[in-house]
Amino acid sequence: MIGCDGTVDLFDPLELPCGIVLKNRIVKAAMSDSLGDGYGNPSEAQCRLYERWADGGVAAAIVGEVQGSSHYAEKPGNLVLDEHADHGRFERLARAGSGNGAQLWLQLGHAGAMAYPPISDPKGPSVLELPGLSCAALSLDEIRALPAEFARTARLARRLGFGGVQIHAAHGFLLSQFLSPPFNRRDDAYGGSIEARMRLLLEVVEAVRAAVDRRFVVALKLNVTDQLAGGLEERDAMRVIAALDGSGIDLLDISGGTSREQDR
Repeated sequence: MIGCDGTVDLFDPLELPCGIVLKNRIVKAAMSDSLGDGYGNPSEAQCRLYERWADGGVAAAIVGEVQGSSHYAEKPGNLVLDEHADHGRFERLARAGSGNGAQLWLQLGHAGAMAYPPISDPKGPSVLELPGLSCAALSLDEIRALPAEFARTARLARRLGFGGVQIHAAHGFLLSQFLSPPFNRRDDAYGGSIEARMRLLLEVVEAVRAAVDRRFVVALKLNVTDQLAGGLEERDAMRVIAALDGSGIDLLDISGGTSREQDR
């Protein structure tokens, strides 16, 4: 209910464009909790944690940095949801976090240039050789394969009982890297103008939305600033948001910054 002064109560329900109704306005944001079992599967401790958040009354909780493959993990303990995953453990997590009327969503992650070298293969939009950060460039074929990879993960999430996904395009991870000029120095269809730099994100959103039914939540976490010299700024971020109009996104989480250390 909206009050006569325009205020909204924190405990009012919220209907999303897809038709799903959140029981209140409290959503546990995605964090890189690193509670997986070391093989990409949810641990019992992780299941208990999301069960407690659901019991505590959240309308939705988001599991941070769930990878579509094991090649670009951000840190040990990330979940990896693909055909090799222990789907029974993911179903257990979905049930645990969906009690008490809560929704549990997976954040679709890809660390790109930020991938953890001991367990991953860092690749970003362009070659980087910086102190503490180096990566190869993704080939055009590798970029073109990414929307289908995100879509496969979303489809699996739906099948295993999760209520939605959040596409991660913030905090310096891969989709954020494509939007950011310091990371993206490509001279092909995926680099240069903001229209070209947002191309991959729009393709991922389109593929994910098409892969799941309409009542499955598709959210997006988006930087409006990288807080980097020459990085993504509000003006270009607003152009990205305008381009997303009509794309089927149900919820937009606005964020900022570029850091390995901040919560995801």
